[in-house]
Amino acid sequence: MKLAVPFIVVANTAWAACDAGEQTFMSCRIEDSANVLRVCFDTNDVHYRFGPAKQAPDLALSQSITDVAYVPWPGVGQAIWEEVAFRNGAYRYTVWAGFDRMFDEAEYNATPHHGFGGVRVTTVADNVEVVTLECERATVEFAWDDILYRAKNARGLVWDDRTRTWGPLAQ
Repeated sequence: MKLAVPFIVVANTAWAACDAGEQTFMSCRIEDSANVLRVCFDTNDVHYRFGPAKQAPDLALSQSITDVAYVPWPGVGQAIWEEVAFRNGAYRYTVWAGFDRMFDEAEYNATPHHGFGGVRVTTVADNVEVVTLECERATVEFAWDDILYRAKNARGLVWDDRTRTWGPLAQ
């Protein structure tokens, strides 16, 4: 079960804003690149967009909230993170985002950028990695909230921590 938590956003990057009517799951600029990565969602769908900043994306994918592969934070560890994956033909685009948890003020102040994220492209058939692109940490916006979790629940799905899968809500 996912705990109710306050809405947390790390960074504020207007160049990677979601479209009107959408909320941000994550956005960032890719390291050593002019490309930005955005994952946004509305009441029905989750959207993946990748390409140059302030231009039409080179790749745009959408999946329904019901069908998107979403892994919520497991509730343990040094970092808070989540991921969503989109299928595009023979490829899977797995986007992750999170932030390092700091346990004291000295540790917090010693770490200049707490957010992280990126996208890993793999083949669907045999899970071979094609490429992994990491976010420039200073540009990561990760809106950690339970909205996607609740949206999947509202569609009759429940997360199983043991199998790390979504399944039908027991009647």
